[in-house]
Amino acid sequence: MTAGGPQERPSHDGPERFDPDRWRVAAHIEWQKQGTWLVMWGAYTRRYWAFARWPVPEGGAVVSAADPDTLYGEMRDVERRHGFLRWRYGRGRGSGTRR
Repeated sequence: MTAGGPQERPSHDGPERFDPDRWRVAAHIEWQKQGTWLVMWGAYTRRYWAFARWPVPEGGAVVSAADPDTLYGEMRDVERRHGFLRWRYGRGRGSGTRR
């Protein structure tokens, strides 16, 4: 019998679950979107997840993708469908009246 320890954990809990590079990518995307989205890397789903943080219809808006480029596309689609630019910049967007 051997003394148990972290080094003897099964491989399904191994380094592939701890992915700091993908977590950093998720944090960078959230930073680029200036906090209007909560962005996370799902260690078990192996996907990026983004949750809208502005007023959207009941039930919210959540998107996921396996890679950052696809996630950006999904986020832009949700922004178009739910009037993100109107919310972010107001009705006078073209008239130079930014909030």
